[in-house]
Formats: sequence, structure tokens, C-alpha cells
Amino acid sequence: MNTKQFVRVAMLTALACVLTIVPKVPIGGGYVHFGDCIIYVAAMILGPIPGAIVGAIGHSLADFISGYPIFCIPTFIIKGIMGFAIGKIVYGHVDIKYFIIGGIVALVIVTGGYFAAEIPLMGYETALVSLISSPIQWCMSMVASAIIVPILIKNRKRIGF
Repeated sequence: MNTKQFVRVAMLTALACVLTIVPKVPIGGGYVHFGDCIIYVAAMILGPIPGAIVGAIGHSLADFISGYPIFCIPTFIIKGIMGFAIGKIVYGHVDIKYFIIGGIVALVIVTGGYFAAEIPLMGYETALVSLISSPIQWCMSMVASAIIVPILIKNRKRIGF
């Protein structure tokens, strides 16, 4: 990773953290935020490793700052895997088919990951709520990403990606 890519990853990590915290709309056992769309951006434009770094560090830092330190480790693992998987599927493919496949894989990783993590942390009943709130969060992130990513790809050379 050269200096330019390191700075891009660091900036996207910070942006993912901030957009996970603000704005935050509570739903069920979680909340809807724009942080996940930054994972999509990083993974699609920079690749699987940057996607994993942005997801793992940005989102676990947001959990810590927001007062949910109990979720830092599960979030680090889940969002890191999500970013890596999206990058593996979508990086280098400017095609809606790959975007949708990557999004569906992300939905399975996040919904299953948080459901499994919440059972020992918060109990089975609370974990069941994540089966509803995670897909809502995913849908919002997919829509935001579908708007942001094509604009970034179209202007890729001008903005230096």
C-alpha cells in the first residue's frame, strides 16, 4: 500500500466512523446509518483489503465512541469480512450484476454475523430483532451506494481514484 492509498483508506475509515454515528436513526435493536455505504465505496473502488480495513476499523471505532464497546470485536470481524467479501466480488467489475451479488453477500454476512454475536451478548430474543433491523440497514446502504458509487466511478480520474 503506497502513501496515497494509505491516506485514502484512512480518510474513508474516518468517514465510515462519522457516518455510522451521525445521523443515527434507531430501529429495533440497532440503528440505520450511512456508514455501510462507505464500506461499499472502499471495497468497490480500492479493493478487498481496503474494504476490510474501512469496515473493521471505522465501524468498531464508531461502536466504541457511541457507547457500544461490547460490539467492538463482533463489529470488527463482521464488517471486516463484509468489506473483504464485497471487494472480492465487485472490485474491477463495473456492472450492476456484481453490485447486487456483493450486496446480497453483505446482507447474509451482516445479518447472520450480528444474529450470532447478539445471542451470547444480549440473548436470543434481542438477537431475533437484528434479523429485522439488519436488512433495513442493508437496504438503506444499498440505495445510498447505488447513488454514490456510479458518480465516483464516472469521475474516478478527476478525483484521483
